[in-house]
Amino acid sequence: MKFILAFAFLSAAVVNLAGPKAIRAEFAKWGYPDWFRVAISAVELGGVILLCITGAEWIGASILLVVTLGILMSFTRSREWMRMQYPFVLFLLLAAVLQQPHA
Repeated sequence: MKFILAFAFLSAAVVNLAGPKAIRAEFAKWGYPDWFRVAISAVELGGVILLCITGAEWIGASILLVVTLGILMSFTRSREWMRMQYPFVLFLLLAAVLQQPHA
């Protein structure tokens, strides 16, 4: 499960870092400066790396959980209710990783 999560967040980090027009527009719509998109991408990458390291999974999952909470808060503030399903599933999967004995 942690590798599926790692792939999901790695994909998001790459897209955020590449910054296509639609992603830049979303961050602007939410009121975030453009540098924040790059910072989030770096945090996602760090979380992915830690999630894949045995013994550090809980740190990576915790970091990515905070990022996911930020996504959910952004969607809530902009009333994008229908877009909350995917990050909510990621949130639940990250919580499950944190509940595992090795975490």
